[in-house]
Amino acid sequence: MSTLDFDEVLPHVGEIGIYQITLFSMLCIPACLPAAFLAFSQVFLSAEPSHWCAHPELDMADPPLNITHRLRLGSPPKSQDAINLGFDSCLMYNVENWTEIYMSNGNNWPDQPDPKWETVPCRHGWVFDKSEYDNTLVTELELVCDKQWLVSTSTSMFYVGSLIGNVMFGAVADKYGRRPCFFIMLTIEVILSIAMAFSPNYIAYTVIRTINGLTFPALFQIPFILCLEILGPAYRTMAGMTLCLVFAVALMILAGLAYIFNTWFNLALVISVPFLSLFTYWWVVPESPRWLLSTGKIDEAEAVVQKIARWNKKDIPANFVHQLAAQAAKKVPRSRRQSSVAPEKQETKVIFEEDGNAGSTNVVSVGKQQQKSMIDAVRGYPVVRRNFLLITFNWLANALVYNGLSYYSANLDVSSHLGFFISAAVEVPSYFLSWLLMDRLGRRWVLFETMLIGGLSCISCIFVPLDADPWWTVSLAMVGKFQIAASFAVIYVYAGELMPTVVRSQAMGISSFVAGIGLLIFPYINSLGYISRILPLVIMGSTSCAGGVAALFLPETLWTHLPNTLEEGELFGSDFKIFSCPQRKPAVDPQDECEQMELMPTQDNKLLAVNM
Repeated sequence: MSTLDFDEVLPHVGEIGIYQITLFSMLCIPACLPAAFLAFSQVFLSAEPSHWCAHPELDMADPPLNITHRLRLGSPPKSQDAINLGFDSCLMYNVENWTEIYMSNGNNWPDQPDPKWETVPCRHGWVFDKSEYDNTLVTELELVCDKQWLVSTSTSMFYVGSLIGNVMFGAVADKYGRRPCFFIMLTIEVILSIAMAFSPNYIAYTVIRTINGLTFPALFQIPFILCLEILGPAYRTMAGMTLCLVFAVALMILAGLAYIFNTWFNLALVISVPFLSLFTYWWVVPESPRWLLSTGKIDEAEAVVQKIARWNKKDIPANFVHQLAAQAAKKVPRSRRQSSVAPEKQETKVIFEEDGNAGSTNVVSVGKQQQKSMIDAVRGYPVVRRNFLLITFNWLANALVYNGLSYYSANLDVSSHLGFFISAAVEVPSYFLSWLLMDRLGRRWVLFETMLIGGLSCISCIFVPLDADPWWTVSLAMVGKFQIAASFAVIYVYAGELMPTVVRSQAMGISSFVAGIGLLIFPYINSLGYISRILPLVIMGSTSCAGGVAALFLPETLWTHLPNTLEEGELFGSDFKIFSCPQRKPAVDPQDECEQMELMPTQDNKLLAVNM
């Protein structure tokens, strides 16, 4: 590894310019559109419209019955806590001969069912409300009542795949680079999304979707990391917030497409086939120069930096990165300083040769650092471990509450398309607010506030009676969604800034993996509503509040440089105070930074070996 920090290169080529803006704009598309469509298309592909047990005689009655009279005679009422909740979708009155009922009532249909009628599970299939969907996988295969678990299982299996994919692709991105990882995921996602439209049955659909789950949410994270690593510290918040905004817009677009293409087959093709065009990115998406420097690939980093400089209209020498690397190595003190942090084991070294006549230093060879993993970070670096565990807990709490409140988007007494659209739209102003506050109050305090208020809003839903105006619950749910969406944006930026470069992708992948467990256990938490309707809300709200309090124990990252090595991550924010506020620090002289680096002693004066 070169002693050169990429943050030292950025001021010379532009911390943000035409190159970064162009690349960021391009990567917003694959990071948000296919990722959002992949994760949330299940809402519409497997939507469960209103349905009731089929009664062939009642459905073909002459004179015909209006829908309310038809449901009243065919389906028993459904209630909870003595409050009427409509008609049961899975039970029917066990009437063998409706014609006899009609004739015995003076050739009129009775207004009310006979209390003596027995209720049984649906025997003749179901009738589905087609006012919103022509068909879905649920209506086509009748995946309701005793088969409803198939849809839940499909959703759970998708997130099982995403849990595995998070760790797998995080390790691939840190070891082999962001670029190859991105294209591997893109290939899997696009091909399998198209194949999913041709699934012969729901089992095949579930298997394909589970495998495709490997790419989510790494498909969102890796482009985000790539963009984060080529921007200056002042622009990281902007990048994170913009990406979240585009993701919310992608969800709104999905709701619109689902409304226009209201058959599951057409929708499945519309949200997959157009993304074949993303393979043209092969010729324009570069490798992260920060990752290249962290792994000692100076020649490749040089090529990317030169390209950035040309696009940003900056004049730098042809061997600019090599010169900076050599200067940084030359300024390293010859004595090895003792450190309280366990040194990293090295596989090879960067060798520099001094030219006695010219007084310059030339790069002779570049070796590679032994690849670090999160196991090394957790075992030998207590501060890194603490930061990792705390941000992971916050991510888990966010996943639980975010998905819990998303449940209300389908229960707003409006169409599912409109409910989903509102749920996505409310995220947009929340990102603007968090964007504004994060650069003033810092990451810690914004994460604390959003998680705490979101949790309290969730808990407050327990005070709304079942028979109250539904807009009370809607309002509380949207306040919670507003806050939790804001915390979601903070978490992505915060996690990326807290973790050192050498393990950043792995750390974010593992954190997201643990958060994904929240997506698996949420249905079980929700099922506790059969015991008490307030219990799931108490659990979700309490977890969110706990996450907010935990955020106070994380160091602030506003106006700081990204840590590259585990040693830098161990020193990062190790002396912060829990009730402190972020302060802009004076710039550090590069000469002072270099004096803190370590140098391997050599046997002669011509060769300097700099550890990576």
